[in-house]
Amino acid sequence: MTDASRDTATWWARRPAQILRWLAVHGRGWRLDVAALILFAASRLVVVIAIDFGPLLLPEPYTGKWLAGPQWYHRMVRWDGRWYGGIVTDGYQYSDAAQALNSINFFPLYPLVSAAMRVLARVDPFVAMLLVANLCSVIVVLLLVRLVKQEIGEESVLPTVALFSFFPSSMFLSAAYSESLCLVFVLLSLILLARHQFVVSAAMAGVSLAARSTSIVLLPVILSVIALTPTMTWPQRLSRIAVCGVLAASGLLAYMAYLWIAFGHPLAFVASQDAFHAQSLSQRIASAVTLEAFRRAEWPEAVQLLAFVLLAVASFWRLRFSLALYGIAAIAMPYLLDGVTRSTGRYLLACFPAFMLLGWICRTRPWLTIALTACLAALLFRKTALFSQWYWEG
Repeated sequence: MTDASRDTATWWARRPAQILRWLAVHGRGWRLDVAALILFAASRLVVVIAIDFGPLLLPEPYTGKWLAGPQWYHRMVRWDGRWYGGIVTDGYQYSDAAQALNSINFFPLYPLVSAAMRVLARVDPFVAMLLVANLCSVIVVLLLVRLVKQEIGEESVLPTVALFSFFPSSMFLSAAYSESLCLVFVLLSLILLARHQFVVSAAMAGVSLAARSTSIVLLPVILSVIALTPTMTWPQRLSRIAVCGVLAASGLLAYMAYLWIAFGHPLAFVASQDAFHAQSLSQRIASAVTLEAFRRAEWPEAVQLLAFVLLAVASFWRLRFSLALYGIAAIAMPYLLDGVTRSTGRYLLACFPAFMLLGWICRTRPWLTIALTACLAALLFRKTALFSQWYWEG
């Protein structure tokens, strides 16, 4: 045997051992990913069953309501989904008439990505929107696994994923809504921020802001982390704050530039939101500050919001300051803009610190995880069945 042949044989003999060592190091992460995806798939099974049983359990509250299509999955294109579908097919429409409902209320990233999916997959716009939402929901779960591992350890991953996946408003991750796409970039921003990759984190925040206006809460969080970084001098901090501030706001700035060019009104989406809420922005903020929003709220939404506030405040005890701060901001911003409504649960999906703290509490209490997940699964079934039958659920 030649030396070359002997070296080749030795290399192949060592290869299985190298593979086994590599799997020993990385296999745990794969198992967590697979287990998390199984949990999420189980929650999607609840969603599918609820869609199927919706017509048997509940009558539609409206007759002659618009339908996206005849298939069962078309029943996840409701409410906002109709507006997004109109943007995908016909672009933005705007009227400056008082109290006019305009599609510019809905930020552009989700319809843009859905339009690209429509071309690439050669499907109708509503199927394209559902494909984007559901593919992004899988990415959200995998990124959540990484955030939880990074922050509080592997033992908290599966409880957190279970609570997040079966949370009733997680139904919107599978609907023709922008939640899934937005949360992908929110999670990327938070993960990168923990690694002090400020510029890339700010860029991801900017992309998320092009999907939902509430992602503006990432801007002060990123800037506060930069300002409090002890290894940077103040000139370095100020220059980084300027660059990251622009990047984190870039999604909003780009949309405003488009509205200015197309309609001559960079803040047209604010007026459109006033029409949707039948209140001005200042009136909504005043209602939130004076707690009038709570007095008008239905008790399930009010209790749900208070529970998340308590969890978000308590998360300062266990999580990094910047992540806990993000949790508080993720609750405060939609509360100020929208009050306490049926949409509150959908906004709370972005409050990852609350889910993480509850997952950390459940990590050594499997009975508690199972009990909470079972209760949430029942509520997820109910919410999905209502939504699929045109009941307003957010």
